[in-house]
Amino acid sequence: MMDSGQCQVCGGRVERFRHDWLKRCAQCGVVSADLPVAIPQEPDDAGLDETLRFSGLEPLRQANNQRLIGILKRLAPAGARLLDVGCGPGMLLNQAREAGYRVEGVEPDANVVAVAREVRVNVRHGYFPQALAGDETFDIIVFNDVLEHIPDLRGALEASARHLEAGGILCLNCPDQRGLFFRAAAALDRLGVSGPYERLWQRGMPSPHVWYFTPALLKRAAASAGFQHVEDTRLATIELRGLWARIRYVSGTPWLMSVAAFIFSWVTYPVSALVPSDATACFFRRG
Repeated sequence: MMDSGQCQVCGGRVERFRHDWLKRCAQCGVVSADLPVAIPQEPDDAGLDETLRFSGLEPLRQANNQRLIGILKRLAPAGARLLDVGCGPGMLLNQAREAGYRVEGVEPDANVVAVAREVRVNVRHGYFPQALAGDETFDIIVFNDVLEHIPDLRGALEASARHLEAGGILCLNCPDQRGLFFRAAAALDRLGVSGPYERLWQRGMPSPHVWYFTPALLKRAAASAGFQHVEDTRLATIELRGLWARIRYVSGTPWLMSVAAFIFSWVTYPVSALVPSDATACFFRRG
């Protein structure tokens, strides 16, 4: 891992950016955050309503997961061994298993491991790659809204290369800083209204975002770990079904901010497919 003053994407100089917890690379423009990561190793009340989060995210995740699996089926045959890093409640694992893959997950958060095991998928409680055997390999490794939570970006990509078979597929689905919601929240932040911006970074949550990428930045970081880019796909940012639950699953979220986010999402939904998305998945092949 590079030192704190050097960019993990390009090696450039990292500088403070707008907030004392935020940084930006002067060379490539990747934005990162110095936010504490406190993922619970034992079940506890982390200020998140996991039932509400699951119901709020399920409609969006199921649709996006089907898009990811559709691409994976073109790149790796059914029966391939798939690892979902940070698998959460196991939604992708369950859908990938139905598509014919042999699936396993790694999840550090004790609050959601039990939920994942309830759908009878194989989930190891721990961190990637420490939860794996040193010589263990997979045909596909997926980071589905997870890589942006991992401070050691370069270490995660290098470990992925070690744990993939030659020619194996790496899928990185990450928030995209070109997206409408990110740009709108950043504009408000520059005006002194920081609540929406901090919510996008998940500041104060047990596992906040510590990176915001673009596909070009992901390609650059992955190439340095020996990966060859295959293709990208745009993913949906919002789904009106479950939207209120998704907004309200974080305890203490101000009602005014919740209502504003709900209204903004409804107003922009009809044109959301025509503007840059806040979620892009990039697919790579291990060389």
